[in-house]
Amino acid sequence: MTKERRRKRSEMIQEAASLYLEAVIERNRIKALALASDEGLLVAGAGAGYDHDWLAALGVVTGEPHFDDVIEEITRGEGMVSFDVPVHGRILRLSAVGKMPPSLEDASAALSRIFAPLFGASPPVVASS
Repeated sequence: MTKERRRKRSEMIQEAASLYLEAVIERNRIKALALASDEGLLVAGAGAGYDHDWLAALGVVTGEPHFDDVIEEITRGEGMVSFDVPVHGRILRLSAVGKMPPSLEDASAALSRIFAPLFGASPPVVASS
């Protein structure tokens, strides 16, 4: 039997994604995380004191030299690492401020579980009144 590691959970997808990002921050030397669509729109973020919308937007242009000054300012000199995370045949962009970003495999597995109701074979949960 596998021990459940999560202490906080949510049935709401965006909140669950944010809780996952918070847990990653707690386990690693990361200041902030932002999960974005491939267009740079924020899906979920974590890390107090950082503008997650900016991190999401800049994550899609990481590596382009003319954005280095903006990235430096937004990350307070910490720098940023961004990478694509495959989730149910779609690509999300994860951006990390700090030293130890999560592994691609761990992030993909966790986010695939979280987004399964939205992207996967399971029917999405729809709120009703």
